[in-house]
Amino acid sequence: MTHFDQVMFLKGLDNNQKEMQAELNQQEELYNKLKADIDNGRLKKLTQKRKLFKLYGKPVLCKPVEGQGGIKETCVYRNPAGGLLAQIILLNLDTQGRLSSWEIQKWEK
Repeated sequence: MTHFDQVMFLKGLDNNQKEMQAELNQQEELYNKLKADIDNGRLKKLTQKRKLFKLYGKPVLCKPVEGQGGIKETCVYRNPAGGLLAQIILLNLDTQGRLSSWEIQKWEK
């Protein structure tokens, strides 16, 4: 039993690793769903922000936008499996928090 603490520590690391992998898998699945909905014309303008979050999960970042023709906020979705060359999807929301446009870009650090 001299190594019990060390074994328990390693077991805890393994559990944390599994939880992190499950979270990444879920994020990738939701990103792929969003991308597929864009590619297949299923993403609809005027969809409310809360519904977008429900369908595709929370974005990596939402930031206010000023002076861009009715766009109040841009939310960024990033493919977690893409590494340094990941694509990002930008969802632009109007002043009522509804989807007004989107674009897919390469994310460059």
